[in-house]
Amino acid sequence: FTEMPTDRFVESSFWNFDALFQPQQHPARDQHDTFFLQDPAEAPQLPPGYTAKVKKVHTQGGYGSQGYKSQWLLDEAQRNLLRTHTTAASARLLYQLAQQEKFSPVKAFSIDRVFRNESLDATHLAEFHQVEGVVADRGLTLGHLMGTLRQFFTKLGILGGQLRFKPAYNPYTEPSMEVFSYHEGLKKWVEVGNSGVFRP
Repeated sequence: FTEMPTDRFVESSFWNFDALFQPQQHPARDQHDTFFLQDPAEAPQLPPGYTAKVKKVHTQGGYGSQGYKSQWLLDEAQRNLLRTHTTAASARLLYQLAQQEKFSPVKAFSIDRVFRNESLDATHLAEFHQVEGVVADRGLTLGHLMGTLRQFFTKLGILGGQLRFKPAYNPYTEPSMEVFSYHEGLKKWVEVGNSGVFRP
């Protein structure tokens, strides 16, 4: 694995949400969940051809999706925010891979800060770290993803047998899975991650 460039705390709504096919009307875009910036309030430029493709998939569908069949506004996509997940860096990486003349497989990771407009309590902070990994290649399956996650958590000291996978919903992956590990101190299964196979 090589490290993704993740030093972009300020991100556009386009890369944080739109490029990951999260609808513009999604509650996560509300100011109660996301920190939007006042200055600079808008991203200077988005990739024109790709922006048009993303808009089309949102409004009309494509690649096996029927889309959201709702309005998509460039002004909304250009809104700057403090990124809510490092998956925005993954979206940028996948976009760069698509620009290659000849595809070459990639394994990349990031460990960096993300920001959510949370009510602070013992289990929620407005700023925290997220670990992210992306494997891009042809012929990958859900089994490959589960094997990679087992290896990752085993290296962290969580034995592979102490992991469970549960189906989940993410707008940008299908299938998607939450990852749980048994916590000896709490005597219960706790969520330790989320995962999925990126949609085309």
